[in-house]
Amino acid sequence: MAEFGTVMGQDGLKWWVGTVEDRGSGQYSGEKDNLKLGRIKVRIHGHHTEDKGKLPTKDLQWCYVMNSTSSASISGIGRSPTGITEGTKVLGFFMDGDGGQVPIVFGTIPHIQQKGGSGDQAPGSGSSV
Repeated sequence: MAEFGTVMGQDGLKWWVGTVEDRGSGQYSGEKDNLKLGRIKVRIHGHHTEDKGKLPTKDLQWCYVMNSTSSASISGIGRSPTGITEGTKVLGFFMDGDGGQVPIVFGTIPHIQQKGGSGDQAPGSGSSV
């Protein structure tokens, strides 16, 4: 993991796009964000396999969600990034570069989800444009 105080990107900041599979509620992974930091489980395209038999949602790493400066982002203080739901497309980066162990969600990407939307189907089971 990159140490705080190091220059981010000196080892090559790695940007990615992924799909949220669990927003920390445990509904799809069986695992809740017990730290209550607004962490989510994201299947990162090109980094994780799309085969949920090989890599189930519960085994995806927790991703931290970047908050605006209007949030203290300290446990118990600030806002929760609860607008993200299962099926949301997100843009993120690995804070530790090539290590790929500290994923940060930077924002959401507009897209059209087919067959209803979140709640109508398990995450990742519908197509999106």
